[in-house]
Amino acid sequence: SVPLRAVQMLWVNLVMDTLASLALATEPPTEDLLNRKPYGRTKSIISPFMLRNIFGQSLYQLTVMFTILYAGQYFLDVESTVQKIQYDPHAAKELSGQFTLVFNAFVLMTLFNEINSRKLHGERNVFKGIFQNPFFYCIWIFCFAAQIVIVTFGGRVFSCAQLDIYQWGWSLLFGIGSLIWQQIILCIPIKPFAVCFSAAYRICCPCCYKKQARKLAEEEAFRKSVDADPNARPSRTSDGDYVPFSTIGQLTTATVVTEPPPAIAKFMLRKSVDRLNSEFRVINEFRTRLEELKDKRHEEAVEYKRFSRANILEE
Repeated sequence: SVPLRAVQMLWVNLVMDTLASLALATEPPTEDLLNRKPYGRTKSIISPFMLRNIFGQSLYQLTVMFTILYAGQYFLDVESTVQKIQYDPHAAKELSGQFTLVFNAFVLMTLFNEINSRKLHGERNVFKGIFQNPFFYCIWIFCFAAQIVIVTFGGRVFSCAQLDIYQWGWSLLFGIGSLIWQQIILCIPIKPFAVCFSAAYRICCPCCYKKQARKLAEEEAFRKSVDADPNARPSRTSDGDYVPFSTIGQLTTATVVTEPPPAIAKFMLRKSVDRLNSEFRVINEFRTRLEELKDKRHEEAVEYKRFSRANILEE
């Protein structure tokens, strides 16, 4: 009597988890990556942008499926299986066009939402660079073709009744509606979602929230100190707390002289220093690239002004 059977949910999980993750994880980096700030080590994996998209698309998909389930007989030309089961429980064993339509619309909405999931920072053009990733569009076309085969020829195996062109058109319209709905979601302010997410995280896991806040404060203090004096380095006291920065090659009141650390401590310290150096190299590469882009744009602007001035003088 449930609209989605076990084998259908297996296919949905395959589309949503395995194939979708493979398609989205192979997205190549874009030039927009250079315009964004680096992510902190303690930053949450789920950003407020993702949270807004998740809630918005979930609301849309649930609304569509409940509408098909309880009002589909009025405009989709299907027999109400829900009402039949109320009078005859054995009717649940028969193939249902209404339940098949729910399953088909759900899969198509999920497929089109994969296109929305390519952009996670509020970009409106979700099709930008879509043909630069052959894994994505090949997997997407395969899933769409497999869905047509399952619904058309699945029969008893997938508990699917055949749908006509009219019902397929509605299913496709619901799927494309995910793209249109995403543009509406992008108009919603992100700040309420960020506040709600932070409050929920603070309530559900206060210890982790405090630990993350301390790490963020330490990283911010470290970043400010490095920006103020690039030749400075942090030194630690015996209890592991940071003390004011000491200049390289000079002894100050903040310098703590201790016994030489053991071999394992030296190894861990060397690994930490190498990791920090790698992070600084990445940051410097970003800065260099941004400066090159700014210089290029400045040269283009100067050249455009010079060209415009020459045209005006000729006229």
